Amino acid sequence: MDISELDNPAWAALKGRHAHLATGNGPVLRYPAEVSPFAALETPDALPVLAERMAEGETAVLWSPDELKAPTGVDLVVRFPIIQMVAFDFAPVNAMDAEALTLTHVDEMIALTTLMKPGPFGKRTLEMGNYIGVHENGRLAAMAGERMKPQGFTEISAICVHPEHQGRGHARRLTSILGKRIVADGRVPFLNVLPENAAAIALYESLGFRLRRLMQVHLLRKPGGNVTHDPFFSSL
Repeated sequence: MDISELDNPAWAALKGRHAHLATGNGPVLRYPAEVSPFAALETPDALPVLAERMAEGETAVLWSPDELKAPTGVDLVVRFPIIQMVAFDFAPVNAMDAEALTLTHVDEMIALTTLMKPGPFGKRTLEMGNYIGVHENGRLAAMAGERMKPQGFTEISAICVHPEHQGRGHARRLTSILGKRIVADGRVPFLNVLPENAAAIALYESLGFRLRRLMQVHLLRKPGGNVTHDPFFSSL
């Protein structure tokens, strides 16, 4: 297990367990637009290649341990730090299994992630892994799922609970269920959380997650084209 995979998680995923989703070639790979806005570079030197391949008005999200400068011809819309946490000693709570979320739930999932902004979620994002949720009173009250998948690790993502259903342990339960499955698969769970989200950090620490490092998330956009607001990027 190579922990350095997590320094470039999208690249490690697209070269490995998500190779079936990868588009592009050479030093730049991407997920299909409806799956994820994430682009991946073999090294930062490939930034000009990404810029050349982007269409006018197109956006891309990059993960890096370091702050990157936008290449010529592309704008840096926003860059922000995010804490990467890893659970080598995962300590889940006992929890009943949860409902599997499928294509029939996509509209509900997009509505919840647009409201709670845990990260970008599109019509095909659930192709990245398994997603589970809780319905209460006919509404999707909570959800979580798997996102980037480097060889030895699986990211838990889209952990969110509707405001009217918070305080009932849904986030702890869903994170525990997914983490147990990941460990049973012989891999290590990891996740990303904003530094200011103290409540979430405390929750994840109680489940065995520990700070690994600070990562930088970059949203790039190539000028031109017909740029309109897209809720897919509302959390960035």
